[in-house]
Amino acid sequence: MRKYIILDTPINDIKKVMIVDIKDEINMFLYNTSDDVPSIGDYSFETLQEAEDFFNKEFSKEKDSKTSWIYVLNPTKGCQEDIIKSVRIKAINTCNPQWGTYEEFVNRKWIDIKF
Repeated sequence: MRKYIILDTPINDIKKVMIVDIKDEINMFLYNTSDDVPSIGDYSFETLQEAEDFFNKEFSKEKDSKTSWIYVLNPTKGCQEDIIKSVRIKAINTCNPQWGTYEEFVNRKWIDIKF
């Protein structure tokens, strides 16, 4: 399960939060943009409830918030959990991954992309 929310008002420069519940671990990714790009920070939790409680305490400041969670598909195998599109670290499936460089699966081909 992956879901994200765009904050009505940024909090400490955070504009978007994504919660990911995959492989028996819960991660929360933080973004300084609402775009589909790599996160700028993250937290780990033991349970989904802990992640949601943390979100409510730290980021849900507006009582009449109009924002709501948007659910997205889990990432394709080998792809980034914090990016919605099918994006992976270039050469991640080799002995020499190229950290900091990315490629996206488009029209059944991996193409280089930049953020």
